[in-house]
Amino acid sequence: MADGKTRAAKAALEFVKDGMGVGLGSGSTAAEFIRLLGARAKARKWKLACVPTSEDSRVLALKAGLSTCALDEVKSLGLAVDGADAVDPNLNLVKGGGGCHAREKVVAYAAKKFVCIVDESKLRKSLDGFPVPVEVLPFAGAHVARAIERDWDAKAEFRRGGGKLGPVVTDNGNYILDATFRRVGDPRELERDLQCLPGVVASGIFAARRPILIIGRKDKAEMRA
Repeated sequence: MADGKTRAAKAALEFVKDGMGVGLGSGSTAAEFIRLLGARAKARKWKLACVPTSEDSRVLALKAGLSTCALDEVKSLGLAVDGADAVDPNLNLVKGGGGCHAREKVVAYAAKKFVCIVDESKLRKSLDGFPVPVEVLPFAGAHVARAIERDWDAKAEFRRGGGKLGPVVTDNGNYILDATFRRVGDPRELERDLQCLPGVVASGIFAARRPILIIGRKDKAEMRA
């Protein structure tokens, strides 16, 4: 699906204007957008203030020749561009496969426009049964896992990393639970209820902010809003 990712990323470039504050997502499709944005900014001599959502996207942006800054250093964030792990027909998203969804959510919800770029493989009939990442304070991780399993028909497990023993640690110094809900129901309601659990930093459900969706297909880029 590399061609689909590239088509979606290219289409998202049309939302970028010179002088804009741009939120840069994380993941393979967002990485393609960062690479293409760097090339276009160089060719057109654009001055952009780019806010990366992870250390990985920050490094990629710098390699692409883009100027990066913190969110509190931009007066206005005109655009955020990011990928997704799953998208339902109502444009509700699940993000966080790379463990960056807390910062991604802050940036996406703060931006005037949120553009989500995916290939066809990310489209689903519903979010039921798809693992939802939940970033939690380490102190509260086990408590939150028990609460999720008790209050929903779900299974919550600490995400384990490769290359080191123990749970994955986010850029924020927190842990991630992967919660699988047999039935999601109303994604907006689930997002809100998860956020109300003490100890939860952010869930990977993005339903409160409807994105502009760009789907990279084999022969074209399709837009939905």
